[in-house]
Amino acid sequence: MCRPSARIPGCGQAAAGARQADGRRRGHRTRRRRPTPPAACRCLALDDPLSDFLDAPPAWTRTVTLGDLMRHTSGIPDYQDLLEAEGTAVTDSAGQKEAIAAILASRPQDPPGKRFSYSNSNYVLLAHVVEKATGRPFPAFVQQEFFDPLHLDMTLAPATDVPGKAKSYDEDDGAFTPVSSPWTQYGDGSVHTTPGELVRWADNYRTGRIGGPHLLAGVTRGAVGVGDVLRPRGIEEGRYGAGILLLPDNTLVHRGDWEGFHSTFIVSPDRETAVTVVCNADSPDHFRAANRLLDIWTR
Repeated sequence: MCRPSARIPGCGQAAAGARQADGRRRGHRTRRRRPTPPAACRCLALDDPLSDFLDAPPAWTRTVTLGDLMRHTSGIPDYQDLLEAEGTAVTDSAGQKEAIAAILASRPQDPPGKRFSYSNSNYVLLAHVVEKATGRPFPAFVQQEFFDPLHLDMTLAPATDVPGKAKSYDEDDGAFTPVSSPWTQYGDGSVHTTPGELVRWADNYRTGRIGGPHLLAGVTRGAVGVGDVLRPRGIEEGRYGAGILLLPDNTLVHRGDWEGFHSTFIVSPDRETAVTVVCNADSPDHFRAANRLLDIWTR
C-alpha cells in the first residue's frame, strides 16, 4: 500500500488516499534522510577530517572530510554490504557499534572527493561526529534541535515499535510476507513518522525556521554531480548536496528504501509545494506517482 501527502500553497496540507495513521520507517538504501547535516553546528566545518572525531582513526580517515561524507564523495563502501560480507544478515542483531567497526576496517573504494557514490556509511559516520561534537546521543540531538522546535510528530528510534506503526512486506506472486530487521543503526534512517509530517518537515526548505538563510543556501552549495548513478531509481541527472538531491529545474528530491518500506520526498522548485509518497511493499511506481502529483498540484 502507498499513501501520498502534499503541502499546497493556500491549502495547508492536503492528503490523497487513505487516512495517514500509520507510522513509517523513514530511511534510505541504495539497493537503504537524515535531517540537517552537521554543517549547521558552529563547532564543525565541512573540511574537518573524519579522523578528528575518532578515538583510533585509521590512516585513510585523515583524507576524508565531513563534506565528503555529507555529499557521498568519501568513496567509503556501504556498511550494509560490509556487514553482510562478514556474515551478518539483516535478520541478525547489529547496531551502530558494529556498523562503524566494519566501516573503519574497510578502505575507500575511490579517492575521497572525486566521485559521487551513495553509501549509507557516510551518514552513520556523520551521526557519530555529531555525538562527539555535542556530547549528546544523536536521537536526542535531532529531537531537541529539529523535531521539537518544528512541532513534528517524528522520532528517531531504530527497530522500535511505535503505536500505529505500519509493517512492511515482501510480495511474491500476489502473496505478502511481513519483513523486518533488528538492525539499529542511525544517521542514515530510522525516523518514524507519517507522510503528512514529512511534508511539514519539507516546509523548512521554504521557511528556514531551523537554520535560517545560511542553512537554506548551504543545502545546495557545493552540490556534486551524480552522473547516471541514480538512473535505475528513475532520476536521470542531478547534483547531491546536504542530504538532498537537487534536480536541474531546482526541485529537491530524496528517495528511501529499507526492508519493504519505500518513500519519495519532493519539494517544488519554488519550495511552495511538497509531496511525499510512502509504501510498505515494493512499488516501482512510487517515484513516478509523486512526480505526477507534484505536476498536478503545481499547474
